Amino acid sequence: MALLLDRITAVGHNLQMIRSLRHRDFRWFWISTTAQAMARGMQFLILGWLVLVLTDSASQLGLMVFLYGIPNLAFVLFGGILADRIDRRMLLITSQAAVTLILIILAALTTIGLISMWHIYIAIFLLGILQALNMPSRMAIVSDLVGRDDLMNAVVLNSAVMNTGRILGPAAAGGIIEVMGIGPALFVNAACYLVGTGCLLLVHYGFGGRGSGTSSILADLRAGLRYFWSTPVTFTVIGLGFAFGFFGMPYIQVLPAYAKEVMEVGAGGAGLLITGAGVGSLAGTVVLASLGNFRHKNWLLIGSIFMFCISLFAFAWSSWFWLSWAILFFVGMGSIVPMGTTILQLTVPTELQGRVLSLWYLSAGLMFIGGLPMTLVADAAGWTVAIAGGAAICLVVGVWLGLWRPTLRRLKL
Repeated sequence: MALLLDRITAVGHNLQMIRSLRHRDFRWFWISTTAQAMARGMQFLILGWLVLVLTDSASQLGLMVFLYGIPNLAFVLFGGILADRIDRRMLLITSQAAVTLILIILAALTTIGLISMWHIYIAIFLLGILQALNMPSRMAIVSDLVGRDDLMNAVVLNSAVMNTGRILGPAAAGGIIEVMGIGPALFVNAACYLVGTGCLLLVHYGFGGRGSGTSSILADLRAGLRYFWSTPVTFTVIGLGFAFGFFGMPYIQVLPAYAKEVMEVGAGGAGLLITGAGVGSLAGTVVLASLGNFRHKNWLLIGSIFMFCISLFAFAWSSWFWLSWAILFFVGMGSIVPMGTTILQLTVPTELQGRVLSLWYLSAGLMFIGGLPMTLVADAAGWTVAIAGGAAICLVVGVWLGLWRPTLRRLKL
């Protein structure tokens, strides 16, 4: 496989879209991310379907998502501290190996018919913790594996495979469940994580220390928060991320209910709408990857947040299914995650990247929390007001931080 990749990247050395794959260690990391993305795409569908089979209760499914989201948000800052204190590659290997073990245990219990809801609750809580510890290192290590000129391309390629996993993973999991059952699907899910872990073992990564090992964890946390609060670029980008995560992205969590109540379609229709957003996000990352080391990254970020907000506002007023699908394509294209990650990695010192990127991931994780107020507004005033209102608030924050304040407008990278 390594020889094949070497030949492919030699042919495409001058192609902007895959230029970061010329770095051997990033190639293996990228393959690992591909396997991990596929596994994550499968994970929630399989576990969610298992909950529905055991309980036939949508509220139990909601509780499972909540039990994943709370530790995910609570531990992500700690994950950022670890990313700045210890070997990032070993942290990724250890956390993914632990996820693999948990899924194998669930698969075995399901196959032999001994699975219970308390097993799933404990497992999903632990998976939320492990994901929180994993993601800051997964984001921060990219800048350690490629040069500055290839960083934007590397971040975008990572985002591309994550979006591909979000599209293909659930479809693959659903097919395996239909043909073989939930137990075998969980074994395949664990195997994907195992492949990702094995690829990380092939990454040559020397940890030289980042100067934070002698300070306390609390002091490291304060240093990261102080840097975020006092650095205009970081405050602006992460501020946009918090608005994006809390007011905008919860639409993806409530989309099944919106599709059922407003468009009167079933689960298949709701899934197709989610796929539309995923395809748009993938298309956006392909466009960004083709730009190479584009100089005006600040305007790409500003343009992305505006595309997202305006498209989501339009979606809130649409009741025609295929028009809504087309609008969601542009909502997906407007994802700010690739550009926000790139700007932070180019501006934040290496010794603080784990902590700062953990705040960035925390902003994305707010979608698990923002879904509740969005549904409460929907119950009181309707879905159009709930989704359009979230998009409008997100747009106001985007105008304030992106255009009114000069920090992002004047940024040169």
